[in-house]
Amino acid sequence: MKAKKSAEKEWLRRLGTPQHIDTHTADEARRPPKPAAIEQRHDKPRPSDKQKGFCDVAGMDDLKRLVTEGFINVLKNPEYAAAYNITPPSLLFYGPAGCGKTFFAEKIAEEVGINFMKIVPDDIASTLVHGTQEKVGQLFRKAESKAPTLIFFDEFDAMVPRRTNDDRGYQNGEVNEFLAMLNNASARGIYILAATNHPERIDKAILRTGRIDELIYIDMPDTEARESLFKLSLSKLPTDTDIDFHRLAEMTRGYNCSDISYIVKTASRKMFNATIADENGHRQPITQKLLEDIIAAKAPSVSSKDLREFERLRNEFSPLDTNARHNDIGFHI
Repeated sequence: MKAKKSAEKEWLRRLGTPQHIDTHTADEARRPPKPAAIEQRHDKPRPSDKQKGFCDVAGMDDLKRLVTEGFINVLKNPEYAAAYNITPPSLLFYGPAGCGKTFFAEKIAEEVGINFMKIVPDDIASTLVHGTQEKVGQLFRKAESKAPTLIFFDEFDAMVPRRTNDDRGYQNGEVNEFLAMLNNASARGIYILAATNHPERIDKAILRTGRIDELIYIDMPDTEARESLFKLSLSKLPTDTDIDFHRLAEMTRGYNCSDISYIVKTASRKMFNATIADENGHRQPITQKLLEDIIAAKAPSVSSKDLREFERLRNEFSPLDTNARHNDIGFHI
């Protein structure tokens, strides 16, 4: 009987002190999982991530080289950059709508792999007096606390309009705050990219070097670029084997990247519906004729009048900017 009680006590002792269990592992198991998806949303992308940086961009070779040499290489090689006392320039992309300005800026962030903040006008809008001004200050302080940080301002003209003395003068304080925050931001580990369709609406003081260093015109895609866009966008879709990409590129003279994306998506949607209506469930391929019919019914988004205005703006803002001419623009499928 004593032996039995002794055995029970020994069993209870072991139960109370589980020596055979790794207590560190047990503690880890009891902890709630870390919110990795949230924490890493703007962190460096891992090699296994689907983000591919410039691999997702068709063409734009001149712009890729320009940005790589002047921006990405500097951030990736801080030791050498310090030796030569250089920092990445702040960049403003401008040009016709739908030509890949926003998309390309996001791909730069993936190439660099640093903290990334994309800001649109609504992010800093406020109904309070000077509320936007306070939000701008908070934005830059947050970026500095997580430096190095790449901030991308989309529709930048809406955030920093020309200062006036009329009823819209309430925006002057917000522009002044931007002027102060943009001054040599790279010295604080904050790097600036911005995009706009209307550089003429931006306050002139914002465009001064030291705030926005370089203005880069993103042109309409040329014939070769449009051909690459069709090849890229159709590469993973069911298509006929006799698609004439060069003819499609010739037919879409004056069309931007968004237009070509729309054409392909419309063709894809039509063949999807044809497939589900097929009794045998055979996948219906996208044909040359279908694409040509859609092109014939779709006018370019950017008119010739708009293009002439953008050419005038390029001559005004980037008269010597030969490197940014005729960039081959692409989009992500």
